Amino acid sequence: MKKVYLLLLLLAALSGYSQSNYKKISENYYRSVPFDREFSKFLNHLMNDPTIINKKVLKRTDSTLFYLKGSYTTHNPFFFKSIRTDVILAEREEIVEQDSIKFLHTVYAYQLIGYAPPGEEGMKEVKNEFEKFCRHYKKGYFDSKYHELNKDEKETGEVRDYSFKYLNFFPLTVAWATYSNHNNNLFTITIRFKVINNIAYLPESPDGF
Repeated sequence: MKKVYLLLLLLAALSGYSQSNYKKISENYYRSVPFDREFSKFLNHLMNDPTIINKKVLKRTDSTLFYLKGSYTTHNPFFFKSIRTDVILAEREEIVEQDSIKFLHTVYAYQLIGYAPPGEEGMKEVKNEFEKFCRHYKKGYFDSKYHELNKDEKETGEVRDYSFKYLNFFPLTVAWATYSNHNNNLFTITIRFKVINNIAYLPESPDGF
Protein backbone atom coordinates (compact mmCIF):
# COMPACT_ATOMS: atom_id res chain seq x y z
CA MET A 1 0.00 0.00 0.00
CA LYS A 2 2.88 2.31 0.83
CA LYS A 3 4.43 1.70 -2.61
CA VAL A 4 1.15 2.52 -4.34
CA TYR A 5 0.89 5.78 -2.38
CA LEU A 6 4.47 6.73 -3.27
CA LEU A 7 3.78 5.92 -6.93
CA LEU A 8 0.77 8.25 -6.92
CA LEU A 9 2.88 11.03 -5.40
CA LEU A 10 5.58 10.46 -8.02
CA LEU A 11 3.08 10.61 -10.87
CA ALA A 12 1.60 13.82 -9.49
CA ALA A 13 5.08 15.36 -9.31
CA LEU A 14 5.86 14.32 -12.88
CA SER A 15 2.57 15.77 -14.06
CA GLY A 16 3.25 19.11 -12.38
CA TYR A 17 6.65 19.28 -14.05
CA SER A 18 5.68 18.47 -17.62
CA GLN A 19 2.03 17.70 -18.23
CA SER A 20 1.10 21.27 -19.19
CA ASN A 21 3.36 21.00 -22.25
CA TYR A 22 2.12 17.50 -22.98
CA LYS A 23 -1.44 18.81 -22.80
CA LYS A 24 -0.58 21.69 -25.13
CA ILE A 25 0.46 19.25 -27.86
CA SER A 26 -2.75 17.28 -27.49
CA GLU A 27 -4.79 20.50 -27.63
CA ASN A 28 -3.04 21.56 -30.85
CA TYR A 29 -3.85 18.32 -32.67
CA TYR A 30 -6.66 16.35 -31.01
CA ARG A 31 -10.36 17.21 -30.82
CA SER A 32 -10.77 15.36 -27.52
CA VAL A 33 -8.10 16.12 -24.90
CA PRO A 34 -7.70 13.65 -22.00
CA PHE A 35 -5.85 16.02 -19.66
CA ASP A 36 -8.39 18.75 -18.99
CA ARG A 37 -11.24 16.71 -17.49
CA GLU A 38 -12.10 13.41 -15.83
CA PHE A 39 -11.13 10.51 -18.04
CA SER A 40 -14.71 9.25 -18.22
CA LYS A 41 -15.83 12.63 -19.60
CA PHE A 42 -13.02 12.60 -22.17
CA LEU A 43 -13.98 9.08 -23.23
CA ASN A 44 -17.64 10.02 -23.52
CA HIS A 45 -16.73 13.06 -25.67
CA LEU A 46 -14.57 10.92 -27.94
CA MET A 47 -17.06 8.07 -28.30
CA ASN A 48 -19.97 10.43 -29.04
CA ASP A 49 -18.14 12.89 -31.28
CA PRO A 50 -20.52 13.52 -34.21
CA THR A 51 -17.61 14.28 -36.55
CA ILE A 52 -16.26 10.71 -36.28
CA ILE A 53 -17.54 8.20 -38.85
CA ASN A 54 -16.80 4.52 -39.60
CA LYS A 55 -16.44 4.06 -35.86
CA LYS A 56 -15.30 0.75 -34.42
CA VAL A 57 -15.51 0.33 -30.65
CA LEU A 58 -14.52 -2.72 -28.61
CA LYS A 59 -15.43 -2.18 -24.98
CA ARG A 60 -13.32 -3.61 -22.22
CA THR A 61 -14.29 -7.09 -21.02
CA ASP A 62 -12.66 -9.77 -18.91
CA SER A 63 -10.74 -10.97 -21.98
CA THR A 64 -10.29 -7.84 -24.13
CA LEU A 65 -9.05 -4.29 -23.65
CA PHE A 66 -10.73 -1.10 -24.86
CA TYR A 67 -10.22 -0.14 -28.50
CA LEU A 68 -11.72 2.67 -30.58
CA LYS A 69 -11.00 3.64 -34.16
CA GLY A 70 -12.74 6.08 -36.48
CA SER A 71 -12.29 8.73 -39.15
CA TYR A 72 -12.99 12.46 -38.76
CA THR A 73 -15.17 14.18 -41.33
CA THR A 74 -13.85 17.72 -40.76
CA HIS A 75 -10.91 17.63 -38.31
CA ASN A 76 -7.61 18.53 -40.01
CA PRO A 77 -5.02 19.98 -37.57
CA PHE A 78 -2.08 19.57 -39.96
CA PHE A 79 -0.32 22.04 -42.24
CA PHE A 80 -1.17 19.82 -45.21
CA LYS A 81 -4.74 19.07 -46.32
CA SER A 82 -5.38 15.50 -45.28
CA ILE A 83 -7.61 13.30 -47.42
CA ARG A 84 -8.45 11.33 -44.28
CA THR A 85 -7.75 11.74 -40.56
CA ASP A 86 -8.07 8.67 -38.34
CA VAL A 87 -8.14 8.52 -34.55
CA ILE A 88 -7.33 5.48 -32.40
CA LEU A 89 -7.53 5.00 -28.64
CA ALA A 90 -6.29 1.61 -27.46
CA GLU A 91 -5.42 0.05 -24.12
CA ARG A 92 -2.48 -2.27 -23.68
CA GLU A 93 -1.23 -4.15 -20.66
CA GLU A 94 2.40 -4.08 -19.55
CA ILE A 95 4.43 -5.98 -16.99
CA VAL A 96 6.88 -3.78 -15.11
CA GLU A 97 9.43 -5.26 -12.72
CA GLN A 98 10.52 -3.36 -9.62
CA ASP A 99 12.64 -4.85 -6.81
CA SER A 100 12.20 -8.32 -8.37
CA ILE A 101 8.42 -7.89 -8.13
CA LYS A 102 6.36 -7.80 -11.34
CA PHE A 103 3.43 -5.40 -11.66
CA LEU A 104 0.77 -5.46 -14.36
CA HIS A 105 -0.54 -2.06 -15.44
CA THR A 106 -2.52 -0.60 -18.34
CA VAL A 107 -1.43 2.22 -20.64
CA TYR A 108 -3.55 4.05 -23.22
CA ALA A 109 -2.11 4.82 -26.66
CA TYR A 110 -3.94 7.75 -28.30
CA GLN A 111 -3.08 8.11 -31.97
CA LEU A 112 -3.93 10.57 -34.73
CA ILE A 113 -3.13 9.66 -38.34
CA GLY A 114 -3.30 12.13 -41.22
CA TYR A 115 -3.20 10.80 -44.79
CA ALA A 116 -1.84 13.05 -47.54
CA PRO A 117 -2.76 12.58 -51.21
CA PRO A 118 -0.88 9.82 -53.07
CA GLY A 119 2.22 10.61 -55.07
CA GLU A 120 5.58 12.17 -54.40
CA GLU A 121 4.04 15.54 -53.52
CA GLY A 122 1.99 13.89 -50.78
CA MET A 123 5.12 12.24 -49.45
CA LYS A 124 6.83 15.63 -49.27
CA GLU A 125 3.85 17.06 -47.38
CA VAL A 126 3.96 14.47 -44.57
CA LYS A 127 7.74 14.73 -44.38
CA ASN A 128 7.52 18.52 -44.09
CA GLU A 129 4.87 18.12 -41.35
CA PHE A 130 7.24 15.88 -39.42
CA GLU A 131 10.12 18.34 -39.79
CA LYS A 132 7.97 21.29 -38.66
CA PHE A 133 6.84 19.38 -35.57
CA CYS A 134 10.41 18.41 -34.69
CA ARG A 135 11.69 21.96 -35.12
CA HIS A 136 8.91 23.37 -32.97
CA TYR A 137 9.59 20.97 -30.09
CA LYS A 138 13.36 20.83 -30.47
CA LYS A 139 13.91 23.04 -27.43
CA GLY A 140 12.24 23.19 -24.07
CA TYR A 141 11.03 20.21 -22.12
CA PHE A 142 11.76 17.44 -24.59
CA ASP A 143 14.59 15.04 -25.32
CA SER A 144 14.16 12.59 -28.17
CA LYS A 145 15.39 9.47 -29.94
CA TYR A 146 15.34 9.31 -33.73
CA HIS A 147 15.53 6.61 -36.39
CA GLU A 148 14.83 6.33 -40.11
CA LEU A 149 12.63 3.84 -41.94
CA ASN A 150 14.20 2.41 -45.09
CA LYS A 151 13.32 -0.04 -47.82
CA ASP A 152 15.61 -1.08 -50.68
CA GLU A 153 18.10 1.56 -49.52
CA LYS A 154 15.48 4.30 -49.89
CA GLU A 155 14.09 6.42 -47.09
CA THR A 156 10.44 5.56 -46.45
CA GLY A 157 9.88 7.39 -43.16
CA GLU A 158 11.20 8.84 -39.92
CA VAL A 159 10.27 8.26 -36.28
CA ARG A 160 11.04 10.40 -33.25
CA ASP A 161 10.23 9.33 -29.69
CA TYR A 162 10.03 12.19 -27.20
CA SER A 163 10.73 12.07 -23.48
CA PHE A 164 10.71 14.75 -20.82
CA LYS A 165 14.15 15.79 -19.61
CA TYR A 166 15.54 13.72 -16.73
CA LEU A 167 12.66 11.23 -17.04
CA ASN A 168 13.23 7.87 -18.69
CA PHE A 169 10.06 7.22 -20.69
CA PHE A 170 8.58 8.20 -24.06
CA PRO A 171 5.00 9.48 -23.78
CA LEU A 172 5.03 10.93 -27.30
CA THR A 173 5.94 9.54 -30.73
CA VAL A 174 5.73 11.37 -34.05
CA ALA A 175 6.38 9.81 -37.46
CA TRP A 176 5.86 10.01 -41.19
CA ALA A 177 5.88 7.14 -43.67
CA THR A 178 5.23 6.35 -47.32
CA TYR A 179 4.22 2.98 -48.75
CA SER A 180 3.62 1.34 -52.15
CA ASN A 181 5.53 3.88 -54.25
CA HIS A 182 3.96 6.87 -52.45
CA ASN A 183 0.39 5.59 -52.84
CA ASN A 184 0.02 5.84 -49.06
CA ASN A 185 1.54 8.84 -47.31
CA LEU A 186 0.84 9.43 -43.64
CA PHE A 187 1.83 11.51 -40.65
CA THR A 188 1.05 10.21 -37.18
CA ILE A 189 1.20 11.36 -33.56
CA THR A 190 0.88 8.95 -30.64
CA ILE A 191 0.57 10.06 -27.02
CA ARG A 192 0.62 7.59 -24.12
CA PHE A 193 -0.81 7.94 -20.65
CA LYS A 194 -2.06 6.04 -17.61
CA VAL A 195 -5.41 6.49 -15.90
CA ILE A 196 -5.48 6.51 -12.09
CA ASN A 197 -8.60 7.42 -10.14
CA ASN A 198 -10.30 8.59 -13.35
CA ILE A 199 -7.45 11.03 -14.17
CA ALA A 200 -4.97 10.73 -17.06
CA TYR A 201 -1.29 10.79 -16.05
CA LEU A 202 2.00 10.40 -17.84
CA PRO A 203 3.24 6.79 -17.77
CA GLU A 204 6.17 6.03 -15.51
CA SER A 205 7.78 3.62 -17.99
CA PRO A 206 8.04 3.24 -21.78
CA ASP A 207 8.40 -0.54 -21.58
CA GLY A 208 6.37 -2.39 -24.15
CA PHE A 209 6.36 0.33 -26.86
